[in-house]
Amino acid sequence: MNNNVFTKLSYGVYVVSTMDDGRATGCTANSAVQITSSPATVAVSINHDNYTNQCIRECGKFAVNILAEDSEPSLIGKFGFFSGKDTNKFQDVDFKIVEELPVLNDVCGYVVCKVIDTMETSSHTVFLGEVIEGEVTGDGRTPMTYAYYHNVIKGKSPKNAPTYIAEE
Repeated sequence: MNNNVFTKLSYGVYVVSTMDDGRATGCTANSAVQITSSPATVAVSINHDNYTNQCIRECGKFAVNILAEDSEPSLIGKFGFFSGKDTNKFQDVDFKIVEELPVLNDVCGYVVCKVIDTMETSSHTVFLGEVIEGEVTGDGRTPMTYAYYHNVIKGKSPKNAPTYIAEE
């Protein structure tokens, strides 16, 4: 099988944020999808090894921050290549608190969700969240796709990403 076929699926690039006992944390993700419109429901996929997975379980809520093509590229690395267990990922990052969760300001939109169910795979937890708040921000900004991230920014996926492909 040619694993590069997965780079042709349409994804976005997101920062999924939550709280760690009163401290903001989160991770870069590319697996977020709207499941239903009424009630508005979203699913995100987070690796079992990501500290954010444990924090979402304990907090019971998460936010999907939708990165824009012109969002600061360092956000992807800051939230994708370091552990929130050891690093304050929100240090020096512009954010606000919405429904008790950290939401980045340098995005084109966000949704805040309460966890209503989970599904386990061998490597990831799919968190199903009912949307309790959402907003479009930054008028006219274009959401960043996974293809844009790889083809224009020339970014790589961290080992825990669902789309990680080992270099040959």
